[in-house]
Amino acid sequence: MWKSLVGDDEEQGESLLGEDSGGLFSLSPTQRIYGFAACLIAGLACMLLSMIVFAKTIKFALLFTFGNILAVG
Repeated sequence: MWKSLVGDDEEQGESLLGEDSGGLFSLSPTQRIYGFAACLIAGLACMLLSMIVFAKTIKFALLFTFGNILAVG
């Protein structure tokens, strides 16, 4: 039973990362750095905005959580 599950996963993994992957890894190193910087800046901005609306708990929680997710991503 387990061998069939493992075998199915390996076959699917090979088909996902094989020659048909196309545009999965098509970003250049410069584009990756720009994406990282944009996510980090947006995350920090959301966290700073969350400190401004600290008294409103729902807005604070949403902005702070979204900011952390962006900064980590």
